[in-house]
Amino acid sequence: MPIEIYEFSERTYENLAKAGVTPMAVLDVLHGERKLRRHIGAFLQIAGRDRDGRWLGVALMEIEDDRYEVTSARHLDTEEITSIARILGEQS
Repeated sequence: MPIEIYEFSERTYENLAKAGVTPMAVLDVLHGERKLRRHIGAFLQIAGRDRDGRWLGVALMEIEDDRYEVTSARHLDTEEITSIARILGEQS
C-alpha cells in the first residue's frame, strides 16, 4: 500500500471539537493496525479504535493521489461497533 498523507485544516479542528473527538484519537485510528477502510471515489472512511479502545469513524476527502484531508470523525454506536468488530474478527 502506498504511503498516505493525512492533513488537518481549521475546518477539521472545528468539526472534531463539535463531535468531541481529539485529533490524537483520529491519528490513532488512521495509523492503527486494525481498521476497516471504505474508499468510494474521492471519499475515504476509516473505522478503528483509538489508544483508549474507543471506536471511531473518520471521514476524509482525497485532495490528490494518496493525500487526504480529514473532514470529520465521530464515536461509533453499539450496532456499528458490533458490525465492524465482526468484520475485523474482533470482539466488540
